[in-house]
Amino acid sequence: MKLLEMFHDWEEIEEYSARTVIFSERDSADTMYIVISGDVELTLLNEPLGMESEGGMIGEMAMLVPTGTRSATATTLTKVKLARLNRDQFRACVGENTEFALHVMTILANRLIVANSFIARQLA
Repeated sequence: MKLLEMFHDWEEIEEYSARTVIFSERDSADTMYIVISGDVELTLLNEPLGMESEGGMIGEMAMLVPTGTRSATATTLTKVKLARLNRDQFRACVGENTEFALHVMTILANRLIVANSFIARQLA
């Protein structure tokens, strides 16, 4: 899927400099982001969970829980350009593009694998 092509002319673009917190764990959540360029690190309790770069998504779990809070902190590692989606925009993308929906499901499955590993490390 050519995810970045979907957001080439997206109106809601945000840019952040390196070492900037985009959102923190336990923040209220009503948007998600597609990484257009740059690198974003995801952490939980100050421990690294992973990194998203060009074509990656952050904050996608907020789109599925109506009154959700952030489950991780997202911090830029480099200068970053992001496309911002609210819930209505997310639902439209999922409804109109099966590949986008499957991509989101794949990312959520990978997040679950990472969460399982994090829990196992905490219990060890």
